[in-house]
This record gives sequence, structure tokens and C-alpha cells, in this order.
Amino acid sequence: MKMKASAWLRGTVDLVLTVVFILVAISGIALYQAPPGRVADAIGWTFLGATKDTWETVHTYLGFVMIGLVAIHLVVGFNSMIVMLRSAFKKSRVKVAGSLVLIGLVLVGGYFAFAALTAEEETTYETTSSEGTSVTTVDNTTIEITGSMLKSLTLEQLAKMYDVDPQKLVEILKADYNIEAQPTQLLETIEINNELDREQFKEILAEAIAKAKQEGG
Repeated sequence: MKMKASAWLRGTVDLVLTVVFILVAISGIALYQAPPGRVADAIGWTFLGATKDTWETVHTYLGFVMIGLVAIHLVVGFNSMIVMLRSAFKKSRVKVAGSLVLIGLVLVGGYFAFAALTAEEETTYETTSSEGTSVTTVDNTTIEITGSMLKSLTLEQLAKMYDVDPQKLVEILKADYNIEAQPTQLLETIEINNELDREQFKEILAEAIAKAKQEGG
């Protein structure tokens, strides 16, 4: 009777763990594809009908659920795992050692991949890179301009993101940079119409927003 209960519990945990794993994988894909920073909110980005904030919440809670399920899975199957490892070790120590090394490499690789992604996300807000240009204004507000913004936002939407007057931004672009623009135009359209280099245009937009903030203050 004890074996039946254990087998039932193990099967149930494995089934739920599989479902949670699939959902965590889907939410991870959603967050990987989501635009950086506030761009997702500004353009109304969704994945399978859910917003970036929703996917972040789902991913976080399901992550904790998975931790609990894995802990239960290990406790329930601990004795079986020890027996199988001992049996495998007796048959071939080389294979067991190779498996442990492979698992270690996967864990280390996963750690460095996560660290690289985290560092890239942080530099999107704090430094100038191929993905975006950041300028810090006098009130310590970081201005972030990315390629996704150029493709998705109008000048007016960009101005609202940073709480500046769209018309003031148009005037600064014209007076200081000789760039013709309208509030309702897509940023990428302004870039093309004025024959601007993309990286240069990102810098100009960041500087123009900083000036608009200073003049507004």
C-alpha cells in the first residue's frame, strides 16, 4: 500500500512539474521577446494576449512553484536516485563522472548566460551601446533610446514617455539639429526623411529630450 501511495505521489508531482515547466518556458520566451524597459508599456506590447508585467508575474510565481515541486520530487525519489547512482557507479565510474562533469558545465554555462543577459539589460539603461543611447539629465532621469523605439513609437509617444511637450521637442529638433518632424510621425520615418544615421539620431533624440526637460523645468 505504501508503494502505491508513493508511486501515485511521484506521478502526480511529475505531471504537475511538467505542466509548470512548459508554462515557465512559455513565459520565459515571452520575456525574452519583450521590448526593453518602458517601451513595452508605451507601445502596448502583448504576447498571447498578456502584457509584459503579467508575464513577469507569471514567470516569478511559477518559478517558486517549480522550486517547491522539484524539492518534493527529490525527497520522494531520493532513495531511488541513490540506488540508481550506486548501481551506475559500480558498472562504469567513467560514465558517472562524465555525467557529473556535463551537468556542472551546463550549470556554469547557464550562470554565465544569465549574467551576460542581466548585464546587457542593465547597460541598456546606463550606457551607450549598439542597442540604445542613454543620457542622464540634471534630475538624474535616464533617457533611453533604442532601436525598438525608433520602429514602434511616434515622436509624440516618445515625448509622453519622458513627460515633455511634443511640440517643444519638435521645435528643438528643428532649431538645434535642423530636423524636420511632426508629433504624429514614426521616429523611423523621421530618421529616413532626414537621411540620418541611426546611432546619431538616437543621440540627438536623447539630447533633445534632455533639453526639453531643462527648458520645461
